[in-house]
Amino acid sequence: MENNSIRVISIAVLFFLFNNAYVQAQFYVNSEYITTSNFKDSDGNKQGGKASLSVIDGALRLPLSVKMDENNRPTSWMIVLNATYASVHTKDLPHEYYMPEILNTQLGLMHIRPLNKKWSLMATLGAGIYTSNLKKIQANTILGQGGFLFIRHARPNFNWGAGIALNNALGYPMIFPSLYLDWQLKGKYEFKLSLYNSFQIGISSYLNPNFKLGLVSETKGLMSAVKRDSKDMYFVMQYGYAGLQPEFILGKSFSIPATAGISFSRDMYFQSKTLKSFFDSEENYPHFALSIYFSVGLKYGF
Repeated sequence: MENNSIRVISIAVLFFLFNNAYVQAQFYVNSEYITTSNFKDSDGNKQGGKASLSVIDGALRLPLSVKMDENNRPTSWMIVLNATYASVHTKDLPHEYYMPEILNTQLGLMHIRPLNKKWSLMATLGAGIYTSNLKKIQANTILGQGGFLFIRHARPNFNWGAGIALNNALGYPMIFPSLYLDWQLKGKYEFKLSLYNSFQIGISSYLNPNFKLGLVSETKGLMSAVKRDSKDMYFVMQYGYAGLQPEFILGKSFSIPATAGISFSRDMYFQSKTLKSFFDSEENYPHFALSIYFSVGLKYGF
């Protein structure tokens, strides 16, 4: 399966959905579990190992100042904090893929302002840690990140954008393209399609004011700066899931989403810190077989 998770993680990690995140505080925490399945090579042959995956993911978005214009568009400064911890429980996995834990964290300052009725500018500056050795955070695991997006408000429920991102994922400052997409349909059935930190698609419906039921799918990625054969590389893990998601609405601001379904992809591979390898992609990568997926979370302000 073609995998571009380094692009997703290192380029777009500080860009967020264009909604009321810029006028009120937001917080979420989510716990995921993918059951044990067989490990296969890039040709789909079993390698004898197995592994499950546990992930805890959280984010805090805190506006520092907000000013609305005549079109109800915000000029806002905000602090953004993200953290994801993954624990891999393995059995007889090939030694080179033994990576029992991964930590990805990002802290950034974000600014957004309207340019006119149809366009806004979103800019961000920050840094992140991408490591599999929590006891010793080294300099090569710290990445600077920044960039900007021009966002087009095509319709009240449809925003798209493009811009550039700056980071040192390859060991030196580089500029990359960055994309943004948010499309939502409201009514008896709600549809959502978004591309920023991850790719998400879903359809849902309120069965009553305090309960929503939906079908959702998402792909996510993690990476860690590692040494392999005395070379600086990235260990990359990407996983995708699809499932049924009931969501319990607790008052005006809180909700508890829970998801049960399948993990349809879980790839692991190493990537060199070179420009050529960044733009290259394989037809398939070493991966795990189909697994059962569960998650439960708590959201505030969404």
